[in-house]
Amino acid sequence: MFTEITDVSYALSALEESSIVSITDHEGKITYVNHHFCEISQYESHELIGKTHNKIDSGFHPKAFFKELWDTIVSGKVWKGEMKNRAKDGSIYWLYITLVPFRNADGFIYQYVAIGADITERKLMEESLGHTMKDLHDIKNALDESSIVAITDDKGVITYVNDKFCQISKYQIEELVGKTHRLINSGHHPKSFFKEMWETIKRGQVWRGEVKNRAKDGSEYWMNTTIVPFLDDAGAPYQYVSIRTDITDRIKAETALAEAMKNDFRRTVKNLQNCVFKMVTDKRGTITFTLFEGKIAEELGLTTERMIGKTSHEVFPEEVADQMEVQFQIAFNGEIVNFELAYLDKFFYITLSPIEENDQILEVVGSMIDITERKKAAEIIHYMAHYDALTNLPNRTLFNETLKKALQQAKQKKQKIGVMFIDLDRFKNINDTLGHSIGDILLQAVAQRLLGCLRKGDSVSRQGGDEFAIFLMDVTREDVADVAKRIIEKMAESVTLEHLELYITPSIGISLYPDDGEDIEVLLKNADAAMYLAKEQGKNNYQFFSEELHQSISRKLKLESELRKALDERQFILYYQPKININTGRIIGTEALIRWEHPELGLIPPAQFIPIAEETGLIVKIGEWVMRTACQQTKEWQEAGYKNLSVAVNISLRQFMQNNLIEMIESILSETALAPEFLELEITESMALDATYTIRMLNRLKALGISISIDDFGTGYSSLSYLSQFPIDRLKIDQSFMRNLNTSNQAIVKTIIDMAHNMNIAVIAEGVETQKHVDFLKGQMCKEVQGYFYSKPLPYIEATTLLHSRS
Repeated sequence: MFTEITDVSYALSALEESSIVSITDHEGKITYVNHHFCEISQYESHELIGKTHNKIDSGFHPKAFFKELWDTIVSGKVWKGEMKNRAKDGSIYWLYITLVPFRNADGFIYQYVAIGADITERKLMEESLGHTMKDLHDIKNALDESSIVAITDDKGVITYVNDKFCQISKYQIEELVGKTHRLINSGHHPKSFFKEMWETIKRGQVWRGEVKNRAKDGSEYWMNTTIVPFLDDAGAPYQYVSIRTDITDRIKAETALAEAMKNDFRRTVKNLQNCVFKMVTDKRGTITFTLFEGKIAEELGLTTERMIGKTSHEVFPEEVADQMEVQFQIAFNGEIVNFELAYLDKFFYITLSPIEENDQILEVVGSMIDITERKKAAEIIHYMAHYDALTNLPNRTLFNETLKKALQQAKQKKQKIGVMFIDLDRFKNINDTLGHSIGDILLQAVAQRLLGCLRKGDSVSRQGGDEFAIFLMDVTREDVADVAKRIIEKMAESVTLEHLELYITPSIGISLYPDDGEDIEVLLKNADAAMYLAKEQGKNNYQFFSEELHQSISRKLKLESELRKALDERQFILYYQPKININTGRIIGTEALIRWEHPELGLIPPAQFIPIAEETGLIVKIGEWVMRTACQQTKEWQEAGYKNLSVAVNISLRQFMQNNLIEMIESILSETALAPEFLELEITESMALDATYTIRMLNRLKALGISISIDDFGTGYSSLSYLSQFPIDRLKIDQSFMRNLNTSNQAIVKTIIDMAHNMNIAVIAEGVETQKHVDFLKGQMCKEVQGYFYSKPLPYIEATTLLHSRS
């Protein structure tokens, strides 16, 4: 047996907290699983012991996969690999497994130890990446069909070329990859040409130009080239994608044109694929066309018969003609001109070459090629590099580029810029409970609402996950506050997705240029810090950065550090607030409330450290300690004579979502010997977001025999239709209604009590502090109360004294 193998047991104890462990005998039957295995498979250990791993087989792997696995381990070798499994609820998870055979003293393999690591998140990311890679693959195919493509790293070393590149250069792929473009350098261009190109793309800017190259067989060819730099998060290029069009024929045509000037020019160019045109200017500087020929000219209806003797403004739309005239003037000043032109939903690349004789410009010869497909491909690549695929908002790279320019402008004009950092409250809960598809649709809705709140000139981006950033140009502090209020108001409207009506709220942090920083990194960091303050202030609000906030953040970081040591150093204590029978005045139970006695900072209230515990995940261990201590101390009170005393313990959403919650509660009840009927779990309305999961978990908890209550009832968004399906024993009326017992709140309290009575659910009112509260609740037949009128929360010894005095 496994328990008799000392060395294996020792190894397992070291792996228990870090890995997913199972052991099978030589026949493949499971003899041991650790708690991590149970958590991820959602089976209890007794459901697995004696079974084979067929119980969690997902059906994904072929028989040959398992045959290879068994052949390996039966031969005494270690097997490693990835395996897709199915949990009890049907969900899929992935493990990376190391499977080790163990031999006894006779050399016989008698058991196998499997040590696994959860790689589900990575596999899901790979799957998502696969879809993205398909899109990229489709774009690549489109480029491969239409353009000559090469990719280099940041040092200019070629990492990819397509078939068209190989065809025109006459090199094989393996001869190009790993080399630089010096391999095809024709020697035609001066060093300054390439120096200007590299300076441009290293700044993250797109470079365009015409390059003459030499093929492997010595022949030369010309390329119209666009180089697009891809930038990392810091804005530095990490690779360059070049998209090229073969313009060799055009260059040859231009050369032939120069030689054929004295011949029948029009007949020479009429059959060219591209468009060739000529222009002259008169003494008044008016530029007119004398020739317009070629296939493209025919497709556009720009033939010589139509164009001869006319100016660009007589043929083209005004905006197009204005752009052409600027370039024509430069060419008639003796310069060769290259430019792009958008016309009739197409893009053209135009070259203008002045023809000189005796230092006089006789005419200008132009050539025009269609670059529409290449232009569209370049635009797609640029979009993917600068925009978020889900929301179509600018991504972090584009946002930082735009903000950098805005800061330069604001510095010159002595203006202020407001920077907002926005995080969606409870989005992770929605994503985890309702699924990523619902989360994605919600993010898209949020993006549209943010766009609707901005002014002209403002910019919003998705930074990643559920985080957004905004900057506002030329503002005052009041202007920024107005926009923040508008965002909060817009977000308050419900979002209807399929059959669900969801609410999402933002926490907004704000920093101002130049008050809170003069560069992007500092402004975003300070806005992010202010956003966390908004979270701490109850979420769904906005906060400006301040020096006080900086000090507060430092204190919070210290608290987080101290919190990690508090549990081990036994700095937590429990206080108990009695629950009273309003008619007899007797104590019927208590609510366990945690307090932190810090050796230096003193008594720290829950409001300061519970949110930190939630964020860091420490709430799970702290919650387990609270439950164990409360059950243990309640059992001690029962043994002292208070036999029917119960205890209520608050459960956070993070605890509620733990796979091992049921097993943890069973273990604590068994360890403390407290009967289940004396333990009550208090949940919040927010746990009803995923009603199906909540109902399943509550029924499992009820099956243990414990009681369930909904805490702070009346302040959340739970559906009454779901409430009727929940196995609830008690509703706790939120203390805010009692503290301000006006006419409206009286009506709300009365409605809650009547509803609960009609549903056979008990009611307890919190925050009872005056005789007026007691009289009102007695009149509404509310039998259970809790509040300072009877007792504040007390530590164990003082609570014991109170129990004795009221017994």
